Amino acid sequence: RVQIFVPHYYVDGQSDKYWAELDDQMRFSIEAKVPEPQLVFLLFNDDRLPIYLEPDDTLVVRADVFQFPVMVTFGGRGGANNRLLQQYFKENPPDFDELNNIRFKIGQWWAVVEPLMNDRMEQLNPEEFRALLDARKNAAAVLLDDFSTEHPRALSPAFFEWLSSEITYSWAYHLLFYGQVYANRHQVQPEFFDFLFDAPTVSEAIGSEWYRQFLLVLMARQLAKTGVADNFYARQYELAGELLSGKPLAFFRSEMIRMAFTGERYREILPYYTNFVQTNEYPEYEAKVTDLYEKVARVSPGVAAPVFTGSDVDGNPVSLAQLRGRLVYLNFWASWCGACLKKMEIFDAYADELHRLGIEIVNVSIDENPANWRSSLAERGFKGRNLLASSGRERNIAVAYGVEAVPQYFIITKNGTFADKASNSQPLTIKNQLISLIK
Repeated sequence: RVQIFVPHYYVDGQSDKYWAELDDQMRFSIEAKVPEPQLVFLLFNDDRLPIYLEPDDTLVVRADVFQFPVMVTFGGRGGANNRLLQQYFKENPPDFDELNNIRFKIGQWWAVVEPLMNDRMEQLNPEEFRALLDARKNAAAVLLDDFSTEHPRALSPAFFEWLSSEITYSWAYHLLFYGQVYANRHQVQPEFFDFLFDAPTVSEAIGSEWYRQFLLVLMARQLAKTGVADNFYARQYELAGELLSGKPLAFFRSEMIRMAFTGERYREILPYYTNFVQTNEYPEYEAKVTDLYEKVARVSPGVAAPVFTGSDVDGNPVSLAQLRGRLVYLNFWASWCGACLKKMEIFDAYADELHRLGIEIVNVSIDENPANWRSSLAERGFKGRNLLASSGRERNIAVAYGVEAVPQYFIITKNGTFADKASNSQPLTIKNQLISLIK
């Protein structure tokens, strides 16, 4: 089976896989949809090959199945684009494994860098690092210009712009990363950042991963310079209106809303979600946030929590109605979830104090096998009321609350409505939030 993986999460939060079986002549044909000129991945067995595609493109790929992805040739309308791309990648080897990256915080944003590049950042002073990055950028630009001269009109205009953006913003991203993360170590001076004059903030090449990463780090840096740390996503959303326009603005604002929703910063971002839906000029970017809004709106503060009746480990019924008048910490977990178990062990130390204050701990396991749930409870003896999600009489309790991954929790007020969550998921922070709500 041959597959094409199209990551278009930056537009609508989704990715697609298209596949085909090899026929008796070892040929295949796949039709895939790409929203912007961008990289996609051709997958065969356990190997993958990055290729460039754009809307209404055609690409012919010939490969030795035993030497894929090393022995590959390209033809069709997109053939020249990908021949140059493979040459570019030979000189600038990419690492598409996100697990290999190292993370550093710039302002309130976690930025990533490849280990080899980070080693160079640690070792080189600003002049040496700038010279290294300039040499890489210039060599890549010469490669693009030489190919264009030797093969006039072979490259598509969209590819020329896309690769030019990849070259420019890979250069700019790593200089910006170096200047921010290693500022103190290498005594980086303000004039080091003059390179930003050669990296336009607004680009049409939104399909360039390096451009998008550059944009996210640049905006985080701009906000950090103000010295204001609270309401990160809301302030980033507002700042984007001053510095961006067109598709970059739609991308960036939709990203801020998406991350705020997934980070459970509902109250902070909801007004901006409404503004985005009303003012955004590129509706293809709305699916990324409208789907999330529909999920979080059901559990946002002030909304009535779904009623449930389940059975505890002894078979006794436990319902949300029984707990009316008490603040409820509704914790979803599983016996196989190490992070859940660690969090619950810490929370057990708070259980007696919280109970005296009128706070009820309800642990709901999403285990499919009741025996695993019972065994874990017998071994660990978690305090509070312990239910199995599948024991819900109305429907599965986890399904009712839209829980798709654990650990996950909700705080339900004495009146049965959702309350604001803590600012982060650390047990002590959650405990303090519970105590502040019960007063």
